[in-house]
Amino acid sequence: MSYKYEPYSYQTDFNSQKKFSWKKAVLKFFLWTIFFLFLCVLPFTMMIRSGIYMYHEYAASVWLGLVVGIVVLSFILLLYLSIGYLLFFRKYKVSFLAIKRITLFVFLFVITYTIFSLFSFTGKNAKSDQIKQEYTQLHPYLKISLRTLLFFDKDVLITSLSREPEDYKKMGLPSKSSSLHFKQNTGYVHAMDLRTKGRPFWMIWFSQIYFNTLGFNIIRHHGTGDHLHVSLSTYERQQSW
Repeated sequence: MSYKYEPYSYQTDFNSQKKFSWKKAVLKFFLWTIFFLFLCVLPFTMMIRSGIYMYHEYAASVWLGLVVGIVVLSFILLLYLSIGYLLFFRKYKVSFLAIKRITLFVFLFVITYTIFSLFSFTGKNAKSDQIKQEYTQLHPYLKISLRTLLFFDKDVLITSLSREPEDYKKMGLPSKSSSLHFKQNTGYVHAMDLRTKGRPFWMIWFSQIYFNTLGFNIIRHHGTGDHLHVSLSTYERQQSW
């Protein structure tokens, strides 16, 4: 009996293995980072956008829209917890009582954060005492969004909030019959100006993306000096800024 031996090449196995690619690794890391950031900002974004949607589409009151936003934010957080449980803790049984407690905790957390965002402004980020006093007139959606931004950018400075028609003449600007800096029929001022002078361009860029993502109008112009004008269009004049 004769045996036929064939030479075995280890080079074949080596070549069949996938070669490590730095480009693919960097791209994968970048995509996962973007996905993670998206998941982080989605709940808060949907909270604010839900309130704005209710206002623009159905002329819903500020507080009704805020309640809807709180429910949406809580639902998304509960969805995250549910997915996390199914992925990592499925082998552990969770009682119905525990689910009720977790749901209650999430709602209380969201409500607490909302109250904190509405009433925790100290005035350090206001240009003057007058603006600090006018802050109470600012629309709640803008208050919550601004207070959240302060966690990432503590140097934000509000340069203008509430105005009257005669204020434009005092500033040497054409008078306006309507402005979102005026108090609207919601009972709140729908616009604020943020300083850009002396600010790093990447922080200005970040603020623009941030407010635009949340559904606000944000424009950089030079009416009373270079600044970012952030506003919420009214139900009657949508797309206005």
